[in-house]
Amino acid sequence: MSAELKKERLDLRLPPAAKSQVEKAAELQGRTVSDFVVAAALSQASQVIEQQMVLRLCLEDSMALAEAFINEPAPNKKAIEAARRYRKKLG
Repeated sequence: MSAELKKERLDLRLPPAAKSQVEKAAELQGRTVSDFVVAAALSQASQVIEQQMVLRLCLEDSMALAEAFINEPAPNKKAIEAARRYRKKLG
């Protein structure tokens, strides 16, 4: 962990077997239980955030998106009207 000042606290309850497992893992890494839990939680949090922030498309969807960019369809009547309203609003 960094030398950042630790001000926040996180309390949790867990079954005895889970606590023993966390303590053993921390010991094997030569860390305190607190340091081990914080590192594991931050790692998992980063992974979850990354998964939610990254747009993942299947191959078929990727090809359809690329096709839409390469061969952009002509704007329809509603799109043209929306663009006019947008330009008018901006001045």
